[in-house]
Amino acid sequence: MDEREVKALAAAAQRGDEAGFRTLVVGLSRTLMALAYRYVGDWEWARDLTQETWVRVHQNLARWDPQRPFTAWLYAIHRNGCRDHLRRPWIRREVTPGDPVVHELQAPAPGNPETDLEQREFRERILAASDALSPAQREVFLRVDVEQGDQQEVARAMGIRFGTLRTTLHFARKKVAAALRETEANA
Repeated sequence: MDEREVKALAAAAQRGDEAGFRTLVVGLSRTLMALAYRYVGDWEWARDLTQETWVRVHQNLARWDPQRPFTAWLYAIHRNGCRDHLRRPWIRREVTPGDPVVHELQAPAPGNPETDLEQREFRERILAASDALSPAQREVFLRVDVEQGDQQEVARAMGIRFGTLRTTLHFARKKVAAALRETEANA
């Protein structure tokens, strides 16, 4: 679907055309699921996040400005939903299912020394594993995963393209995960 067709369907949906809205959902859901999967690494969560996005879009369709691209508005809602999901304290993102790299290194529960110790030890293993990375990979990994910086802001701060940051981060995570698996296998 090109942007003109999407915009026409969105305008029709904004006027109450449910068939137009359904066409948008069918035509754009696959892309939204792929984007959500990149954030959460799990197809079930990606499906849920995509459904939540469409609910939000339907509820807020009157707010969309037809003078602006619909897909940009849709992707902003979707991206924000994915980010909100990842901020939930019970969510632990992994590189791939089974990999030990946790991207959200949460603060230890107050008053629980055992949890505090486990968190510190895990953080030390992550930092030690990141020593094997190239300087660029290490900086990206530390800024995004350890310091939990926003990827787009980190890319701007480092003066690199967002796509370059994503690729660098992907390979950094794979190396750290491999190093952690090797360390655990040898323990």
